Amino acid sequence: AQIAVATTSIEYQHPPLPCGRRGWSNQATMPETMITDVRIPLPWEDASAHVDLVKEKAARQFAAIWKRHKDREEKELFWGEEIEYYLLDLEGGTAQVALEAHEVLRRLGPESGEGGSATQAGWRTEYGDMMVEGVTMPPFSWSLEEVLQSEPALAWRRREVERIAAEVKPGLRVVTLSAFPLLGTPSCTSPIMEPAPDGFVSQSILCPDGATSPHPRYQVFTANYRKRKGCKVGAFIPREGIKADQQLTSESIAQLPFELAQRGQRERDPVPGHIYMDSQAFGACQCCTQATFLARNLEDARHLTDQFLVLSPLLLALTAATPFLRGLVADTDTRWQTFQQTWDDRTQAELTTICNSRCSPCDLFIGAGLNADDATKCALNDVEVPVHTPALQLLEEAGVDAVLARHVAHLLARDPMMVFKDRLDVDDEQEADHWEQLQGTNWCSVRFKPPPCASNSADRSLGWRVEFRSPEVQITDFENAAIVSVIRLLAEVIIDEKWDLTIPISCCNANDQTSSAREAATSGHFWFREAPSATGSPQQRSLKDILTGSNGIFARCRAWLDQRRASGCCSAEAAARFHSYMSLFERRASGELPTPASFLRRRLQAHPGYVGDGVLPASFVFDLCSFAASIN
Repeated sequence: AQIAVATTSIEYQHPPLPCGRRGWSNQATMPETMITDVRIPLPWEDASAHVDLVKEKAARQFAAIWKRHKDREEKELFWGEEIEYYLLDLEGGTAQVALEAHEVLRRLGPESGEGGSATQAGWRTEYGDMMVEGVTMPPFSWSLEEVLQSEPALAWRRREVERIAAEVKPGLRVVTLSAFPLLGTPSCTSPIMEPAPDGFVSQSILCPDGATSPHPRYQVFTANYRKRKGCKVGAFIPREGIKADQQLTSESIAQLPFELAQRGQRERDPVPGHIYMDSQAFGACQCCTQATFLARNLEDARHLTDQFLVLSPLLLALTAATPFLRGLVADTDTRWQTFQQTWDDRTQAELTTICNSRCSPCDLFIGAGLNADDATKCALNDVEVPVHTPALQLLEEAGVDAVLARHVAHLLARDPMMVFKDRLDVDDEQEADHWEQLQGTNWCSVRFKPPPCASNSADRSLGWRVEFRSPEVQITDFENAAIVSVIRLLAEVIIDEKWDLTIPISCCNANDQTSSAREAATSGHFWFREAPSATGSPQQRSLKDILTGSNGIFARCRAWLDQRRASGCCSAEAAARFHSYMSLFERRASGELPTPASFLRRRLQAHPGYVGDGVLPASFVFDLCSFAASIN
């Protein structure tokens, strides 16, 4: 969920929180790991009074950053990735998520290892107390040769988490599964925790609040979501074998949490044919693979954001790895719809004015060239989105161009979910608390990331960046290295050859829906241009055609690599590694290799304990988790 903010340990005072399972009390001290800021956000009853002020200050803070860095040019480029790891308890022949991340992170500290990116890493807290996030530290340089370090870096990082996990509790295992298949079933956690439907946090009947990080910030944040929405969240994912008359529209799904709340229902399966999940933990306790790239300048960052927006659903389909949810077999292949639906804070009244969740594909193209071409801007940004009008006016008066100002004002249409009383009146020229909180709680498939605020001396080397966020985490280090390396290659080719992949936002939204369908990598058809920078309307094309057909994006990347090899800018070994990584996804698109989701479905069908009823046997989940823990 990326809610943490790095800072040093401080004391805090706060009313007792309902978690209460590991000694959190009115006064406590976070371990000195710099992993998370221990300040506690205001409860929604108090925070809501400051919404307008926070949005205004967020706009001023962005404007100050833009003014300071709008002409910035980077001399050296860098990139890095982040991957989330599950901690599992496989003792006794059953699989449970191990709620030990708080202790593993305390022992890991903010970073560990030495000698460079392949043998050291940074560590970050995550929403779930069974999750550890590892990040590239130091970042990779822009040399194409760095592709040779990606897989060794991930292998070292996994071993490091395994080493510390074994110290915390012998028998803990580390896996990279996109979702724990039994989350939300009885006794799914170690230690066993019970849901608290009458509690003060999620009020889930399925998932214990103890699955969330014990840090009170996450507990308050979750409760604020529920309070703002007016009821607890709900996801409704179709089950395998769903009947035609049980299918739900996106509009009816958005209404269901309110209807269930009005009925006061506490059934585990209130909607026939669907997997019900009623806590933010179901979405935020899923794992993904992300990559962030430092752009040369603001214009390049905006251009790369737009191209990644089009590519993000394609990479989601190619990495699909989530066919199992809450102990049941889903009729979808990815985590994405669960994340979208469980992090939807819209009130019932907002369903008609805000078209999607805070977790969604990007809603706007932001390329600088759109300012000079109203016809193209309207054709591409063809879905009406809300904006915070005072913020839009403030940004334009500060000199921010209309396209970028609209993007920021659209983010600020959402309310701030974490408001800190002692940070309300910060200097907007020097600090960026409110901007970072609002930007960081809009979980889009791609994130345009401005430089840090002026007071952040530790990160002054960071300029305009772009984060690619959609891919599902894969079981093996090879697959995860393939994801980030291919995106890294695409980032350079896109800028170097000035690709223009943009298509109407409505087509991107359609691609987003297609990407989670079963077998989308081989059977789905996605709106896409005939070729990078080609004119004309997009057509629906298979991923195989998009990747390897005439003017396919991987075909273009291979030709680009050949030119780099001929000029001495890329070694034969590095080029071969890029080719092998692209080949993985080409073979998935052709059907020669299954996606992880298809692989897991086949494994279930072949398991002796499965009787074909769409319910996962505990023995299958144990075998799957044991396999995932040992294959690397």
